[in-house]
Amino acid sequence: MDLRTVKEIAKLKAQVGPLQRQFAERLNAAVAQAKSTAVAEFKNHFTKSGFTAAGEAKRYTAAYEGMQFLLEIAETRGTRSLCEFHLVPPALLNEAKLTVHMVRKGQLSSAAPLAADEASLLLDAERNLAEARAALSSPAPEFCFVVVEEENAVLPIADAVLENRPVFDTFGAFLVSVYPQ
Repeated sequence: MDLRTVKEIAKLKAQVGPLQRQFAERLNAAVAQAKSTAVAEFKNHFTKSGFTAAGEAKRYTAAYEGMQFLLEIAETRGTRSLCEFHLVPPALLNEAKLTVHMVRKGQLSSAAPLAADEASLLLDAERNLAEARAALSSPAPEFCFVVVEEENAVLPIADAVLENRPVFDTFGAFLVSVYPQ
């Protein structure tokens, strides 16, 4: 590989780094807001039906006369899932715990394969820069909520097929579908 191409690749990569950090900060803020909204929807859903909602950080409850629903929030490390919610119904109901993954709407599932030749490295660097610029100029990330069966909840979301799984635009819509008022 000639040194001019090496320098061009280095310049492109140097431009991509700060853009990716800006997008990561923007994504983290959007994830935090979406989690906060999901918790508010949990509390609102149950308090409208006469339950008492309480909790903080990553564990919330909705209780009524000894019956308690528990919402636990876990950070996930899956390639697609940004957050994982566990909804645990009262033991007396004998219902399974539900796991819901929060994923970005319209997220692509596969990455481009890596190539080693010089033209591909340059094209990859140019593509990465274009994608970083496009990500920053696009609207704020939006999320949806995917219900995963409990026996599959331990698998990374990339391993779970998203088609054929219930998907909701809001956490509140998920709650209404499972526990209507």
